[in-house]
Amino acid sequence: MADNMIVLVFSVLWTLRYSDAFAVCCNITRIQGESHVTCSGCRLLSVPMDLPTSTTVLNLGDNNLNILQRDSFPKLPLLKILYLQRNRLVSILSGTFDNLRNIENLDLSDNELDHLSLDSSIFENLKNLKSLKMHRNNFYAKKVYPEYAISTISNLEILFLDIFEGFSFGDGFLNLTRLQKIYLSSSGPGGVSLFNTSFKGLKRSNITELSITAYIKIIETNFLYPFTELKALKLETGYQPMTIHDALLGLYGIKGREMDSLSLKGFQERFTKGVTLLKADLVYLGSICVKKLFLVADGITAIGTEGVTAWVTRTCIEVLDVSWNMFHIPGSLTLLVLFSSLTHLFATYSENTRFRKRSILAASEHTIFLPRNLLYINIAHSRMSGPLINITIGGHNSLQVLNISSSVRFPYCSFAVIKGLVHLKEFDMSGVDCSEINRNMFSEFPNISRLTARQCDLKKVIAFNTPSIFKGLHNLSFVDISSNDLDSLNISLFADQKESLNSLTLSRNYFDRIPTQLLTKLTVLERLDMSNNLISTLKEPEYTLLEELNTKSGKMQIALFGNPLVCSCDNLDFLSWLETTQAVYKKLDLMCSTPEGNQIKIGEFLDSFDQFKEDCVSQTWLIISITLTVLFFVLGFLSREAWRRSVWLRVVCRQPVKHASYTSDIYICYCNEDSGWVAKTLIPWLDEKEIEYLFEDKSFQPGRDIADNIMDAIDCSRQTVFVVSCSFLEQEWTTFTLRLTNEYSFRDGRENMNILILLNDIKKSEFPKLVRTNWDMIRPLRWPNENNTPPEKLTSVQDRFWERLSKRIRRGKDHFMPAHVSESTL
Repeated sequence: MADNMIVLVFSVLWTLRYSDAFAVCCNITRIQGESHVTCSGCRLLSVPMDLPTSTTVLNLGDNNLNILQRDSFPKLPLLKILYLQRNRLVSILSGTFDNLRNIENLDLSDNELDHLSLDSSIFENLKNLKSLKMHRNNFYAKKVYPEYAISTISNLEILFLDIFEGFSFGDGFLNLTRLQKIYLSSSGPGGVSLFNTSFKGLKRSNITELSITAYIKIIETNFLYPFTELKALKLETGYQPMTIHDALLGLYGIKGREMDSLSLKGFQERFTKGVTLLKADLVYLGSICVKKLFLVADGITAIGTEGVTAWVTRTCIEVLDVSWNMFHIPGSLTLLVLFSSLTHLFATYSENTRFRKRSILAASEHTIFLPRNLLYINIAHSRMSGPLINITIGGHNSLQVLNISSSVRFPYCSFAVIKGLVHLKEFDMSGVDCSEINRNMFSEFPNISRLTARQCDLKKVIAFNTPSIFKGLHNLSFVDISSNDLDSLNISLFADQKESLNSLTLSRNYFDRIPTQLLTKLTVLERLDMSNNLISTLKEPEYTLLEELNTKSGKMQIALFGNPLVCSCDNLDFLSWLETTQAVYKKLDLMCSTPEGNQIKIGEFLDSFDQFKEDCVSQTWLIISITLTVLFFVLGFLSREAWRRSVWLRVVCRQPVKHASYTSDIYICYCNEDSGWVAKTLIPWLDEKEIEYLFEDKSFQPGRDIADNIMDAIDCSRQTVFVVSCSFLEQEWTTFTLRLTNEYSFRDGRENMNILILLNDIKKSEFPKLVRTNWDMIRPLRWPNENNTPPEKLTSVQDRFWERLSKRIRRGKDHFMPAHVSESTL
């Protein structure tokens, strides 16, 4: 028993140890025998111990690691990449990485390390380390680098490090002979200065790429002299007193070089009116043969013609990016022909205050010559104004992509026809006001395949039955006309694209239905974007068409995100299709509204769809049942009312038959419950007295309307005798007869026609209003029975009753003799 308890205790302790060692939030991804372990954001205070020995990538970023020491890491012989960024590291002791000798990439960025945090031998055993990230730490505090620690990484190729005011790469970096790329940034307060001596410790390195992102205060002209093999340079700063003039002078150290990339970004005064680059500014840049040149956000308004003609190496430039400057774009385009090797031009977000109110081109027509090899022009979001007028692209151009989209609607294309772009394949004109577009605008683009025209106010020109602006564009395969206030489309809009258009974007419009008539003509359509419209459901013709297109191509996809889809019983057919179709893009992530007004993901809704269908069927039958019940009730009520009104109409309109002699003395009206008293008591007495009488079983004609039978019986009788009990007043036809005779009572000659015999103790208030009103004239007779008469008086009282009844009937025979004699009731 004791041994079993010991085993149990050890098992629990081992489980707890494992749980502490390997955090629950860690996950392992195995790829071709390698293990990628991610423990990011787990709030770890120590490194997990039970890591797979096959781990090649370990991510411990975004935790609470503070100090790393010799036993911090388990033995991971295959580990190549280790991420320790965004922790709280203040110290890494000697031997920390002894079990990780094959690391190639180490990230220590965004911690609290300084020059005293790293033991001088910390990297000594990392012979394979090629990339080290140590930027955004606290080296700026003492303005000292851990040079001796870094100097031991003899095979280092890539280094990320902070710079600070007065920084200098000293002799400790001389050992980094294989360093090729260095990325420097400033994380401390204040700016930095780039002195001629700042990089002297890197003169033995073969650095080909240098990137500096910092608030630069000073640039000395020869600070780049140690970088004899430099191929890519990036200097990025923010608003400051320095201008692009100063940055260009700092290129002295690499003059006459051949470079792959050169970027000068952000050398612009905060409230500058812009600068023009002159010949003196280009003396060093003009000597550098660079393939990719980036002069971004430098406040440049123009490059002087003299400076361009003196720019002897401009023919080397293949990619030119002058975005976020102040160029007058149309005017600057005329200089492009001088850059004969140019293939890509970026001039986005250009704002020129001097030309803001001018038209794009001053002349009504203009011819522009482009470099023969130019393939791509992007001048999106530039401050252009006025109409796009007729432009001819002269010469043998090769332009394939043109982007003139705008974030604000200053330009408009009412008169535009752009000629000469016979090789153009992609055109983006989003944001250009084309409410009155020239219908021949695209006629000179025979090879265009992608057209983007978002927010162009195209409703007038593509929603109505007018000639299509896409006529003749037989290669057009992609069209984006979102955000154009569309709610319908001309069914012949894409008549010439029925065999080419495979992607159509109609998002952010006002469609509440899919334009099926138009889509049926597009035989190769594969993608339809109807997101952010007003679609609540799809009708059968719509989703049937989509399914046919999907069956035909196997790739058809429709996007419905952002529509007010409704998940209700009314849309059951659509929801059933949605459950099985593959034609809806990411259908499980769509949102729909439930009958309760809640928003729910379609995926969650479909999980309980079977139950929902059953509820809908039950609800449908319930609605049908309730509707039929109400309908039958209403019809019954209306029929009853119609019948009753017709009966009373006959009563009101009917005149009593005037007989020379009546066929009967009395008509007896009674309910079924009192038929025994009538048959056994009243009828024998009438027979004895030889009084002629009528009642239902004797005189009513079978199959005839009961109301007519009753009225005929009343007409043929001098008087009507009502045998009234409690049940009498609950029957429909007896009360009908009672009311009918009361109606007759007020007609000439029939005032004494009603005789009431009360079998029970019934109060006056229980009778209908007409009876109560004529109560004194009717003077009911009460039948004495055992319950309300003493036994010794019963016979005499009954005789008295028959005497009074006989007297009433005799008076009826007299007919015209009214009875004024008051008779008291028993």
